[in-house]
Amino acid sequence: MQIVYTREAVAGAEGRTVLNPRHFTGPVEGATKVYVNGDYANITRAYEAAGVPVADISEMRALPGKAKPKDTTDPAKPNEAAKNLE
Repeated sequence: MQIVYTREAVAGAEGRTVLNPRHFTGPVEGATKVYVNGDYANITRAYEAAGVPVADISEMRALPGKAKPKDTTDPAKPNEAAKNLE
């Protein structure tokens, strides 16, 4: 499980556990990777000591299969609901 420590809303966090770093009391059991948004040396040290990789949130990418689907609607073509209104 991937953990994100941040005090702000983060895009691309789907499929990850987002936690407020102010409430950190120790590493979350089962964590496989941790992303931090800010300078939280205590969190970084604790997870690294537990053998869990830690990275800055700027390195976080969408998880496979968790990215939001793109809108495939062609705005040039009216949809069926609009046709029924005519």
